[in-house]
Amino acid sequence: MQKPAYILCIIALLLALSPNGSAQTIKVLEARLKAEQAAMDSLKTRDLQTPQASSEVSAQPDEKTQDISLNLTEEINNLEIEINRTEQLLRLAESQLKNREQNIAQRAREIYKIGRQGTLSVLFSAKSLRDAAQRMLYLSRLKDQDQRDVQALQAARKRGNILFTILSSQKRRQQILKRRHEQILKR
Repeated sequence: MQKPAYILCIIALLLALSPNGSAQTIKVLEARLKAEQAAMDSLKTRDLQTPQASSEVSAQPDEKTQDISLNLTEEINNLEIEINRTEQLLRLAESQLKNREQNIAQRAREIYKIGRQGTLSVLFSAKSLRDAAQRMLYLSRLKDQDQRDVQALQAARKRGNILFTILSSQKRRQQILKRRHEQILKR
């Protein structure tokens, strides 16, 4: 395969593997993380108020205790749905991250193979000034694509980290709610 055709094939491959817009953006995930942290803070605040509320609950009729129990059960079930959704998003993010890492590794192997010649030798081996300009354009596009790929990889890692943090927070919140529910049922 001729060098310019080979470079065009690499460009086409890289463009085909470019990031898609279906994944959640980092800003959306950061907002979701803040909301999760606020929910956790709210839960901690309610935990501090629980000793006062526990004496009220025990003094109140069973109907009030059942209402509180039902509310907690509903909250736990809703949180379970959120956890499942977050786990799915995390699996998707991990899969995308793995694909990006494989693509960059493949690209690095290709750069190594081509790199033996060196950029200057690729340019100087051109048969005409037009061919050299075309090769320069190809090399520039490859460099730009490599930068975009690395940025997409970094964004995918950050997305995965944020999703993992959200999932951890949701599971902690679920444990707190379950403990609270058990305490209410024991009364």
